[in-house]
Amino acid sequence: MAPLGPIFTLEIPELRLTVPGDSSNLLPRADFNTFQIVIHAPQIKYGSIHSKINTESAGIIMDTRTVGDTVVCTFDLNRRAGFHFNPGRNSVEIEATDTRGHLHYSSFLLNTGRLPGVAHNSSPRPAPEDIRGAEKYAVIIGVSKYKDPAVPPLQYADRDAMAIRDFLISPAGGKFQPDKIRYLVNEDATLKNLRTALYTFLTAARKEDLVVIYFAGHGSPDPNDRRNLYLLPYDVEIYNMGGSAFPMWEIQDVFARVIKAGRIVTFTDACHSAGISGESSPVKASSQGTVGQGRDLRIDSTEEGKGNNLFNQYIARYAGAGERAVLTASDISETSAEGPMWGGGHGVFTYYLLEGLGGKADTNGDGVVTAGELFDYVREQVPLSTKRLQNPTALPGLARGLPLSGHISGTSAR
Repeated sequence: MAPLGPIFTLEIPELRLTVPGDSSNLLPRADFNTFQIVIHAPQIKYGSIHSKINTESAGIIMDTRTVGDTVVCTFDLNRRAGFHFNPGRNSVEIEATDTRGHLHYSSFLLNTGRLPGVAHNSSPRPAPEDIRGAEKYAVIIGVSKYKDPAVPPLQYADRDAMAIRDFLISPAGGKFQPDKIRYLVNEDATLKNLRTALYTFLTAARKEDLVVIYFAGHGSPDPNDRRNLYLLPYDVEIYNMGGSAFPMWEIQDVFARVIKAGRIVTFTDACHSAGISGESSPVKASSQGTVGQGRDLRIDSTEEGKGNNLFNQYIARYAGAGERAVLTASDISETSAEGPMWGGGHGVFTYYLLEGLGGKADTNGDGVVTAGELFDYVREQVPLSTKRLQNPTALPGLARGLPLSGHISGTSAR
């Protein structure tokens, strides 16, 4: 018989704190030395227990023992360097297989005192400069309709991608040349074309160049294994995501090995709430009620409830290298909303992104919108417009002084 309640709980004895699996918690301090994960499941195979702290394998600091009808995994953060919790958000993942072959998985997001989504890394702001640079490359993807009828269509993802493209080729956006843009919407946004754009087209960018990546569409966990998160191309097969969707972890490869440009700007207007796996779980669109329709897919669950969004955790390690700005539409497990109330039909994040780039984010009036100014603007406007149901996030390492647009006073990108 399956245990009642969460299979995994995380306990920090020094703080007298217990956190259920697939949830987040604010910690009073970060200077604790040990924590435990208790597995409330019978007949767990010890050799199948694997753990990660901040996406790094933590087995080397984990000891495992049986206590009554539970398995207790104790983590000694002092045993090896590099495993103490960082300021801000930290992730812990645990998985185990029982003797019946059933895989169990949970994640925990633990915040050590800084507000989620607030970029605290502030690089010195340079003097206002023209953003023409050496060469500028862009990959722009927007998927509103999908080949697989099991994937609910979106209303405005393709329109959002078009608006971003039009802005980039405008004088305010930097006059990107058409041959330096890969624009993929709907039927053109196949997995092959997406991979070609990221892994082949972007290899042409040099260290002194600028790269912009934009994605609007569905993000989803794999119905067969909820540990795995994907961006969904037009030709995704919903129950074969492993063979037909773009894995989130490959974004790390794109940042680390493919793109050589020193300046990279990434916008994702999609949500990645880590739903729960199940052999026959139907996929359905989530929504924000009267606020707007959502851009995440959630998998119905027979286990613990919805999980955490670890997309930001997995690309954070590469976001801070060079001059980089990675802005995501929403925070942990939130829906990225779209609707006609935003400019006649846009995703709310992209709507305010374009407003900010068009000049409204230029708080000091110097004619240049920087990454820091843009993030501050969308971070203020999107929650106000969605009754605080959606909160954009900037990954650690945001190059706040990176110029993103120049504008003529009194004009807008829209």
